[in-house]
Amino acid sequence: MDFFIKQNATLPTLRVEVVKDGRSDFAQTQEFLNQTEILFSMVDIVTGQPKIVGAPCTTELLDETDENISKYLIKYQFNFRDTKNQGRFKGSFRIQNDQGDIVLPLTEDLFINITESISETDFCC
Repeated sequence: MDFFIKQNATLPTLRVEVVKDGRSDFAQTQEFLNQTEILFSMVDIVTGQPKIVGAPCTTELLDETDENISKYLIKYQFNFRDTKNQGRFKGSFRIQNDQGDIVLPLTEDLFINITESISETDFCC
């Protein structure tokens, strides 16, 4: 999965749906999500250097059509420091609570592409 954002931008927000895959079948209830901390990390593909490490995320209930099946989105809001440099990065999410850490399973690798921006960020007066 490729996500694109312009250099020095904060929008769009990165949104990833939580996948319930049976192999890592942790309880995905609102109570569970309220008791956990979801952290986002991003590593430069070329250099292997981390750009973001353990930044907090938010969750959103996508829909609740059936009491047994609830879908959630994990959202990360970039800041200007996160998107300062152009490049291609690999992103991951980690769920942390009192029972330990779980790396959030994604159906495919998440790549964040920070592309050149044509807007002037140092415009004065």
